[in-house]
Amino acid sequence: MNRGHLLGVASGAILVPLNSTMLAVALPRVMGDFDVSASAVATLVTIYLGAVVVALPLAGAMGDRFGHRRIFLVGVIGFALASVLAATAPSFVVLLVARVLQAACGSFISTGSVALVRAAAPEDQRGAAFGFFDMLVSTSAAIGPFVGGLIVGALDWRWMFLLAAPVAGIAALSVGLWRPGATVTAGPEPGRRPIDFIGLALFAGLLASLLAVLLASSSVIGLVGIAALPILLAGLAWFESRTEHPAIDPRLFRRPGYAAAVAGVLGATAILHGTFILVPLLVERVLLATPFIAGLVLLGVSGVSAVTAPLGGRASDRVGRRAPVVVGSAITAIGLGCLYFFVPAASAGTGGAVVLGALLAVVGGGFGAAGSPR
Repeated sequence: MNRGHLLGVASGAILVPLNSTMLAVALPRVMGDFDVSASAVATLVTIYLGAVVVALPLAGAMGDRFGHRRIFLVGVIGFALASVLAATAPSFVVLLVARVLQAACGSFISTGSVALVRAAAPEDQRGAAFGFFDMLVSTSAAIGPFVGGLIVGALDWRWMFLLAAPVAGIAALSVGLWRPGATVTAGPEPGRRPIDFIGLALFAGLLASLLAVLLASSSVIGLVGIAALPILLAGLAWFESRTEHPAIDPRLFRRPGYAAAVAGVLGATAILHGTFILVPLLVERVLLATPFIAGLVLLGVSGVSAVTAPLGGRASDRVGRRAPVVVGSAITAIGLGCLYFFVPAASAGTGGAVVLGALLAVVGGGFGAAGSPR
């Protein structure tokens, strides 16, 4: 897999984190344009992430059945169309629908891009390929707030969605002209692996119930979610353990390596999204710094992660996957521990922001090194 094709795949993959992080700066403008509350506009973020989680198992199953290259192309084309719908949305409800469609197509992009890189890169170059790939994706997440601020300041929030369409078109053209081997164009069981729609429906219901509990715990919807959670969880575990081709196989968690990897991804995702939500509030309201300083502080996670990701990938090619993952995870844990003690004692001013950025750089450095080995 040459670097040009890798860039083509990455240009599609960066749409998912970039579109997620740069929207944060536009939420106040969206509130004003559609005259909705802060809690309502926050659903643009929560519904996007929730739809991604629900669609990921379906995207993976469809990639196994129809081929990851086809799934990637469907994802980027669909993402472009959904972005145009969001840019021209006449109402807040239409914008929410467009965000759900973006999330679903983004899941196709995410699963397809990882499969394309893994299948096309030689075994001895896979770590380096993923390191370069992760560097581009991490960088897109890091610059999202800056890009969003520039677009909102110079044009309008709708242009954030409209400009995603040509990027998706570049990705579709690059991968569409690429003629990879059979291992990329099809999954392990092309045309024969059934899709577990029942399991996916149970999982979607489980996630919807969890979101209802988190977002509206004191309302009737929240109470229904509390009652439904244990039922759906038990039903999902029971059904998936008995079906031949489960979308979410609970038996995989009996493997220590798989369970540890899932826990690591869950923790890393929580760190990434929590950072982009909480750090700007901490910097601007507690440290009394400017939004520009908040954007620079955010580079401590994603920017440094973009630098250490290729280093971790190359290290895994030379010494194996275990060492970069263990060392990177340890560095991340040290950074988080320091943040735990720093945040309550943080003082206003640029100095506090500098210390916060340095500690986030430690977290981001470990995060990038641990995330690249595949």
